[in-house]
Amino acid sequence: MKVIISDEYIQYKDFIERIPQTFDSLEGETLKNKRNSVKVFHHDGKAFVVKRFKRVNLLQSVAYTLYRPTKAERAYRFATEMRRRGISTPREIAYMEQTRCGLFSVGYFVCEQSMGIEAFTLLVDPEEFCRPLADAIARYVVFMHSRGVLHGDLNSANFLFENTADGGYRFDVIDTNRSHFCDGMPSDDVCLENLKRFTHRRDLYRYFISRYAHERGWNEEETVEKALRLLEKFENRKIKL
Repeated sequence: MKVIISDEYIQYKDFIERIPQTFDSLEGETLKNKRNSVKVFHHDGKAFVVKRFKRVNLLQSVAYTLYRPTKAERAYRFATEMRRRGISTPREIAYMEQTRCGLFSVGYFVCEQSMGIEAFTLLVDPEEFCRPLADAIARYVVFMHSRGVLHGDLNSANFLFENTADGGYRFDVIDTNRSHFCDGMPSDDVCLENLKRFTHRRDLYRYFISRYAHERGWNEEETVEKALRLLEKFENRKIKL
């Protein structure tokens, strides 16, 4: 098993290396258990959030072994890159890659715990979504784009927020392993394409896009209509798949 641990957490090497063996035990608190599983473990007064990625198929196993970095490795390295560019994300602790018959099998990413709440809970769940929060995320996404960061799954659940003393919001961005980085602001079309996963809720989507367009100085009505076409195309593609 390949194990890479941040220098700041090397003292917890023995605990971290045991995580794959203890992940399915009754230890820890399960946060998510869908395609990927997420649990939080407490050790020596610290919280360790562990994401176990879905087991790969044979073709993926060969690709990750020979040609491309695993999702676990990208999650670890992209967290560092995000912070280097001024984007807040939970600090990386370690990543692990288990192999079977010499081929990659399962990846684990370990990071610090964010105390933020999923923006999804105030944007998608309520009958009336929180407009100030949507405004703040739109501004933050403009900032991310200005730093050359394109989140690979830019949806409201991947923005964790905390309220600040001045009535604003502080964000942690999560699930960054599919992100892309470039020098400076990406093209307008690339930025708009990046927003299509934010939500399928139409009233929220229209509002969010209009606020993003406002921050960019774009024509809001034209931008919303273009973004809606991108969303519909994306949704139709998912249905066909």
